[in-house]
Amino acid sequence: MRLNIKGLTLVELMIAMAISLVVFGLIYQAYAAQQRARTREQLVVDMQQNARSALAFMRRELRMAGFDPRAVDGIDNDSHDGVDDDNESAQTGLRDARQGRVRFTLDLNANGDYEDNNEYIEYRLSDDSDEDGVADNGATTLLRRNRKDGYVESTLAYDIVAVAFAYAFDDDGDGALDTYAGPPVGNVIWAYDSGTDDDLDRHIDTNMDGVIDASDAPGGASLSPDIDLVKIRAVRVWLLARTRSPIPGYVDNETYVVGRHHLTPANNYKHCLLEGMVLCRNMGGSD
Repeated sequence: MRLNIKGLTLVELMIAMAISLVVFGLIYQAYAAQQRARTREQLVVDMQQNARSALAFMRRELRMAGFDPRAVDGIDNDSHDGVDDDNESAQTGLRDARQGRVRFTLDLNANGDYEDNNEYIEYRLSDDSDEDGVADNGATTLLRRNRKDGYVESTLAYDIVAVAFAYAFDDDGDGALDTYAGPPVGNVIWAYDSGTDDDLDRHIDTNMDGVIDASDAPGGASLSPDIDLVKIRAVRVWLLARTRSPIPGYVDNETYVVGRHHLTPANNYKHCLLEGMVLCRNMGGSD
């Protein structure tokens, strides 16, 4: 009996190999695309978690600015004259209200001073030589939490492009945040200390519409009269972060309004802008 056994011809073998290469190429392209998408998603998630955790931490601590139980406990702790006066107070509160940094004190252990490590706190960028809140040379830097006027540093967030702070106040003592006289009327005034007199002297909602955006003048406008820092009742925080690595094929041309700054990255990194507001409930009786 003869067996009819036929093999593949060279042409058939080459066709099979070509088909296999095409199939494997498509599989690899799909796998590579999936990996790139996963990498992008992970970069974005890491960026958002990094910024959100830092903002949440800052808001929690800023809410405690001015905490001073000795000043409001109703007890005469120092002069024994039956009066709960300010002489027994640590005189805590906002110490520096710049656009690119904030310093505040609190008396956590009620000992009448703010000299302990965790009672004098500063937030600022590590590489920001002019202290305007924007990382030097357009790079990214670390958001630092400094204690005791900068002697002890810790990192709150990495890959930060810019940070900004603005401050609302109660100058007339009516218990409410001061607003523009208008027109329009009723929108809260957000201001900062430009660094010349330790008072709030510039405001950033220059068209007074209640929204701080690209329609406002970069840099803000003069505030008159100047406002003493003890009248601050709220702090607003902006935080602009970016991914650790660039994303191929992506260009971020969006303009981000970070306090008084209008920033357009025009690079291959993805960015995340977060914003939050804190009522300083221990300053001036605000709640």
